[in-house]
Amino acid sequence: MKKLCFLWFTLCLLFTSKLHSSTIFLQITKNLQEKAEIVLLSGTEKDNYWEKFLSTLKRDLTYSGYFNVVEAAFTENPEATKKRYTTEIILQGIKTSEGIRILVEDALEEKVLFEKNYQKDDSPSYLAHTVNDDIVLHLTGKPGIALSKILFVSDATGKYELYSIDYDGDNLKQLTSTEYLVHYPKWLIPGREILYISYEGGWPKLVKMNIRTGEKKILLAEPGLNACASPSITTGEIAVVLSKGGYPDIYIVDFNGKIKRQITSSKSTDASPSFSPDGRTIAFVSDRYGSPQIYTMTKDGGHLKRISFLSNYSTSPAYSPDGNYIAYVFQKGDFGLAVYEPSTEETSIIGEGIGCEDVSWAPDSRHIIYTDVRSRPSSLVIMDIITGEKRILNTGKANSFSPSWGQVR
Repeated sequence: MKKLCFLWFTLCLLFTSKLHSSTIFLQITKNLQEKAEIVLLSGTEKDNYWEKFLSTLKRDLTYSGYFNVVEAAFTENPEATKKRYTTEIILQGIKTSEGIRILVEDALEEKVLFEKNYQKDDSPSYLAHTVNDDIVLHLTGKPGIALSKILFVSDATGKYELYSIDYDGDNLKQLTSTEYLVHYPKWLIPGREILYISYEGGWPKLVKMNIRTGEKKILLAEPGLNACASPSITTGEIAVVLSKGGYPDIYIVDFNGKIKRQITSSKSTDASPSFSPDGRTIAFVSDRYGSPQIYTMTKDGGHLKRISFLSNYSTSPAYSPDGNYIAYVFQKGDFGLAVYEPSTEETSIIGEGIGCEDVSWAPDSRHIIYTDVRSRPSSLVIMDIITGEKRILNTGKANSFSPSWGQVR
């Protein structure tokens, strides 16, 4: 029987063991639930540009989950002003001829943790996102998420259409305008190409779209079901569900839609594949032994292993970008969220009765976005699975669902 871990501190320990133990940030904060207090001091002009930069950077650092921003202020002399504070970390923004120099110091040990010069960008938000992600990566060894984007479906126009949005709710953009149903978007090449299901002609097909040019290409239009695409950038392959053999089975195709092999074959429903980041393993849903449960297998269909034991209904598996975890949805009354660690075979429940569907990981393998089907209209919720903090992504006053999170930098 699998060992189940229901306590928050256990999950914290699991994540701590996976981060670089030598990073300065972990030495400062002692554990991942304890946020580091930080003060932001800007020595730039207090104009619209730099006010937007500072407020965005404050929000980015807060949303990262690692920091508690005590104050963000403008000052003529950041070096002198920092002496007023007793926080663990001081961030100074020092004006340069080309933009700004960011200096992050450990105020307790008087050490420079991070220092870099940045040119002034046309967008103060983009500059702040860049600074944030550089700081987070340098101090934690994990990618920042400020430059990431989220795909999703919304019925804001009265029809299901695909949209993209920044992780903080800015830059909402409609990607499709069709007379037929579109659904289940996935990043193929984040920031450039996406996959989605199109019902043009009345039946589901897998389509690839370049979101920069609008160019579309049908990848799969096999008889029956073409659904549940999960790409592997590492191997250049897509795991997809086809029912052309009579039952929903999982196949491997290349990025041009050429079928390479069928990897499941049973008189059951095999669905919702999720490639591991190294492209070697696939998590998926199957009801082959009765109720829908989560299994893993190698990408050739071997080494089948059941990993979900929480309820009689489990679905929506999703590998974390670092490969250390598989998130999935389980049902006990309402829908809850669990995280399984392949290396230890331990499962942690991180949310019970939260009405979640459609799980997708952030690039930092710390945040998860899901559809809250209890809200009216349905909404997208971002959860920090270490602290349990949640925020609703502002996508407008319409039903939003089926999110896919990608790093576009």
